[in-house]
Amino acid sequence: MDNSIDRRWLLVGAAASSLIAPLPARAAPAPIRAIGFDGFPIFDPRSVAARARAIVGDKGEMLAAQWATKLFGYSWLETAAGRYQDFGALADASLRHVAAALRIPLGETQRAALVAAYGELEIWPDVRPALEKLRTAGIRLAFVSNLGADTLTANMRRNDIAHYFDPPLSTDRVRAFKPSPKAYAMAVDAWGLPRAEIGFAAFGGWDAVGATWFGYRTAWVNRLDVPAETLDVAPAITSRGIDGVLALAGVA
Repeated sequence: MDNSIDRRWLLVGAAASSLIAPLPARAAPAPIRAIGFDGFPIFDPRSVAARARAIVGDKGEMLAAQWATKLFGYSWLETAAGRYQDFGALADASLRHVAAALRIPLGETQRAALVAAYGELEIWPDVRPALEKLRTAGIRLAFVSNLGADTLTANMRRNDIAHYFDPPLSTDRVRAFKPSPKAYAMAVDAWGLPRAEIGFAAFGGWDAVGATWFGYRTAWVNRLDVPAETLDVAPAITSRGIDGVLALAGVA
C-alpha cells in the first residue's frame, strides 16, 4: 500500500476534527428559590368525606367522591368559558347537583356544613418539619390554589403554619382556576422570579401536568397513590409524601 495515501487520509481526518467544536457542558438548573403549593400536599382533604359520612350516613363516601369530581368539572367548565365563581360558590353548586343525582336530601344548613369543611382541615403528619427545613434554607413558600384566600388563611391559622408562608395566591386574584396559565403565573408575578427558579408542589396529577406545562419544576405529592396521567408529560419528581418537595428544592 502507498504510505503517502495513508498520510494524506490522516491529515484530512486531523483537519476535519479541528473544525468540530467540543459540545458545551450542560448548564446546571437554576436553584429553586421559591415553591408554590397546591392546598392539599399540606392539608389533608379526607376529613371532608368524614363529615359527609357523619351527615348522610352510608352514602357519605359516594357523595364526597362524586362531589369532588363535579366540583373540579365545574371549575374547568367556568374557566374554559371565561367565567368565574369563587370556590365556595362552585362547591355549593356542585354539591347540590350531586345530592340531587344521588337522591340524597340535603338542606341548606347541611350543605353549608359540608362546604365549610374545606376551611377546617388538618395538616398531614410530615408537613411541619418539612416547612421548617424549607424556610431555614431561605426558600419562599406560598399557596397557589383554587381555594379562596380566606379558606387558606383559616387552615394555616388553625394549624399554626401561617408564619412559614407568604400571603396566599388564590385564583380569586385572576378569576381563572388551575390549570389555567393565569393561575400558575400568579407566583411569577408575586415573587418576581423566573419560572426556572420556582418549584411547584401538586396534589392532583392533573395539577402536576398543568404546572409542568407552564414551565415549573414540579413535585407531584401523590399522597393517595393514584395512577399518573397518561399524557406525554411528567413532573420532575413523584413521591408519596412531602419529601419529594424537599428533593425538588435540594434540601436534605
